[in-house]
Formats: sequence, structure tokens, C-alpha cells
Amino acid sequence: MSSPAPADPSLSLSPVTRHPLQLIRARYLLPIAGAPAIEDGALLIVDGRIAAVGCYSELFNRTAEVIDYGDAVILPPLVNAHCHLELTDFPQWTAECGETIEPESFVGWIRRLIRVRRSLGADPVPASVTAGIRQLLATGTGAVGDILATPGALAPLLASPLYGRIFFETIGLDEERFIPALAAALASARSLAYPLSGGLSPHSTYTVSSRHLEQAIRTGLPLAIHCAESPEESLFLREGRGPIATELYAAAGWPLPEHAPGLSPVGWLAAHGALSPQTLLIHGVQVDAVDAAVIAASGATVVLCPRSNARLGVGTAPIGLYKKAGVSLALGTDSLASNTSLSLWEEIAFARSVYPELSPGELLSIATCGGAQALGLEQEMGALTVGSGAHLQVLTAATFPPVVELAEWLCGAEHQVAALWLGGIERLRQVVPC
Repeated sequence: MSSPAPADPSLSLSPVTRHPLQLIRARYLLPIAGAPAIEDGALLIVDGRIAAVGCYSELFNRTAEVIDYGDAVILPPLVNAHCHLELTDFPQWTAECGETIEPESFVGWIRRLIRVRRSLGADPVPASVTAGIRQLLATGTGAVGDILATPGALAPLLASPLYGRIFFETIGLDEERFIPALAAALASARSLAYPLSGGLSPHSTYTVSSRHLEQAIRTGLPLAIHCAESPEESLFLREGRGPIATELYAAAGWPLPEHAPGLSPVGWLAAHGALSPQTLLIHGVQVDAVDAAVIAASGATVVLCPRSNARLGVGTAPIGLYKKAGVSLALGTDSLASNTSLSLWEEIAFARSVYPELSPGELLSIATCGGAQALGLEQEMGALTVGSGAHLQVLTAATFPPVVELAEWLCGAEHQVAALWLGGIERLRQVVPC
């Protein structure tokens, strides 16, 4: 048996020699997708795809290259279904701009974000994206739903081993401005192909017009829309008043609508035909039972971002309503403008504390299978099943629980990522302190 060679620490997709038959082994293997954990589990990999899953003794093959991780857990990579990698360096940017005082409101946070971005321009964005990619890989994330407002910062993503979808962001109420911006975003999105496909992100229910939204829908591309994130958003959509009207619109010089839509954010999107199985609704905090039923019927996915919601003080997503209605769920970290890390393991640990309706197994499934399905990767990753790509992460720790307690233990963030495989190649190898 052999130990895996150290992975190239760079993020480039340089050619790598791969043995055609590999057997990857560890103390525990958790396939996800409802399958129980396997003690002394193993994966048989043939030409970069999973050919068998089971106990090592059953799968042992004398012709295979055996890679033994020993005291560790093998499971699928996590899928961060919503983040803004270009804002990874935002904490440093605020210091550079003297914007160190934390805003006291949701709209105040948005206005500070806009000021900082305008002050620094686009030059520092590619380095920020690169830093974000490194954080994702180091914490076991293999696929991402990234929102990109700076198309010039796309290169680091294309050079990375990540899978997923890049949603090009558009904002605006003025047709003379949003039409060319939407055309540019559409061209960027259509230039991408698997394993990083393209989509559009009409930013939110209060920063795009109905015409803007309808134009985005007509493209037929997957959409990611910030929706029902805050009480301020709901108040503005229902009644046309509140801080979004008096502060955000005033600061942007946008005219207020003559009549408020009189709808919830979910209702407004549904009225314009924006909800479909290709739609990601980001946050989904301010949602009632009617909204949840509408989302479920449409097949759209809600991407939960609990740490961001808590930091911005906008509330907690109604998980009980979502489960009852059968809404598809995924998990994201949002950006470092509203979170402390891009670790989805830390997001899972926090979610365990604020979503008691979700069992450990459900949370792990949402963070893997749920995200993969949301990004159109359900045939490729999300679970360790025969026929899927050889994508996996390896976790280690000082001590391990009994196998029956493994799911609960995994949701406690008491472990570290030792290795990450994507596309049948060990892309990351980390020395983990004992």
C-alpha cells in the first residue's frame, strides 16, 4: 500500500499523471445520499470515476494503486452554493478606506459595501478571488455558485480545479444602463462551459426593474437572485417605503415606483415568471407559508446563508415551513463582507445551532447533494455513488466518534481537511497538526 503523493499547492490545472485503477481507503467512508457510513470504507476509482463503494476487504484489487488515509473520514466535497469570491479581501479593503465602523442596519451595510467597492475599483478584485478560491479548497469545498460583478476577475476561477456555476451580476432600473450591462453579462455567461458553467444574477428584488428581470429570464440561463433577505426588502416590496426607499434609492438617485408592487419578494418574482428549477433564491429569510408553497411548486432552490443572516440581523430562515412544503435547499457562506470565513464546515456547525428542524444527516445532504443539484452537478458530485466523478474530501481529527455518531460529529466542526480530490486527482494535501 502507498500513501498519496503531496498535491501541487498551486491552483493551476497542470497535467497530472493518474493511475487508471485506484483504491482509496480510510477508517470511515460516508457516501451521503441516505447511505450509511462504512467502517474501513473504500472507493474503487477507474479512470477518474467511482466504480465501486464498500468495505476495503470487499473491494481490494491487487492491480490497483492503494491510497490509504488511515484514521480519517472520506466523504463528498462540500458545495458552496452562494458566495461572492471577489469580496474575500473586503475586511482589508474596509481598513484601507477607513470604513472600520460596523453599520447599524442592513441598508447601512449595503451603502458601506458600495462605497468601499467604488473607492477601490476593479484592480484588487482578481487577487481577492484567488484568495477566496484558496479558502474554499482548503476547507473541503469542491464546487461553487459564485456571484461575479467584475468579469475581468474570471481568470482565477477558470484556472482553478473548482466545479460549479458563475452567475454574472447585473443591477439597475434604468434601461439605458442595464440593457448593455445585461448583454455583457450574457456574453460572459455563454462563454463558459462545464465544469464551470455560466448563469445570470439579477441582483435582488429591489435593485432590478421588472423589465430588467424579464430580459434576464428570456435568456434561458440559470438565475441566482437575492430574495426575501431582510424585513426592509419586504416592506419596500409590499408598501414602497422604509430605509430602502429613503436611504438606498435616495443615495443611488433612483426614482421610487409610483405604486408599490404590494407583493412579497417571492410573490413579485413569481408574478414575473422568475421562479423555475433553474432559479436559486438566495437567503429566503422573510418567507411565509404561502411563499414556501409557491417556491416548492416552482422547483426553485433556496440557498441558506445562516451566518450572514445572523451578522446582518435580518432573521432566520423558516426551515420548518420549507421542510413542510418540500422546498429544495442548499447552503452557502455568502461573502466576507457579511461573514467571517468561507468555510462551509463552519456554516454547517452554525446551521446546526439555528436550524433545530434539520438533523445532522439532512444538513450534510443539503451541503453536498443539495448544492450539487442546485448547480446542475447532481450527476457528477454530491454523493459517493457508482458512476459519479471521483470527487472527495478527507477529514482527520485527534479523536473519532463511534460510527453511529459520525454525522453529528461532522456537524460539530471538530475536524480538519487533510486532502481534496476533484476529477480523480488529489488537488490539495494539507499537513494537519495533531
